[in-house]
Amino acid sequence: MLFVSILLILAGIGHMALAVAGRTATAQVTGYEQRLFINNDDSTRNPRRYQLDYEFAANGKRYTGSVTRVFEGGSQMRQTISIRYLPFWPHVNAEDSGGEPGSDAP
Repeated sequence: MLFVSILLILAGIGHMALAVAGRTATAQVTGYEQRLFINNDDSTRNPRRYQLDYEFAANGKRYTGSVTRVFEGGSQMRQTISIRYLPFWPHVNAEDSGGEPGSDAP
């Protein structure tokens, strides 16, 4: 239990560091898939929820990642996505939520 707790804390710190020390990059979308979570809660059955898989280059190597969220109006069908990654630990990466309004456009 303690080991898992430490790993979760380190992962949380890594994701918080994205906002402070993260660099932006444009990643190529390699695929997308509709994600439905079947629970008793109606909000989990949103047919606009998709998982986008992406790939980007940093320090001469290729890294991958994914994002799952609700995409409006078919905006999951895109070729690129803006991401942030840690230059010293590129495995820690996420969608860049600091994009300008309308960045969901395909």
